[in-house]
Amino acid sequence: MKAQERPWTRYAVATLLAALAFLTISDLVSDPSAWNWTKLVVLAVAAPALWYRGGRHSPLPNKIGPESVPAEDVDAVVAESGRTVEAIRSLREMHPGLGLLDAKRLVQPEN
Repeated sequence: MKAQERPWTRYAVATLLAALAFLTISDLVSDPSAWNWTKLVVLAVAAPALWYRGGRHSPLPNKIGPESVPAEDVDAVVAESGRTVEAIRSLREMHPGLGLLDAKRLVQPEN
């Protein structure tokens, strides 16, 4: 199951972090040692990072095969750019699901 299909994980992480914060703060109140302060600082840095990381998943494009790329696009990209690498990059930008090897084979059919 993909991360986009599991919205509950972000709230599960938030619940876990809230429980850890409560325990850490209660430890800090009872014993204000350097170790407890360190735990609190680590938690204060990790909590926002984990929270925001959970919501930033960018969807991957669907894979496409080289047969779905029109020959006109390949010819235009090859004619426009003089270098192979630029042609492959442009072709993959035009068709986001196209793999690197497939794009190379379309641009350089003899290799």
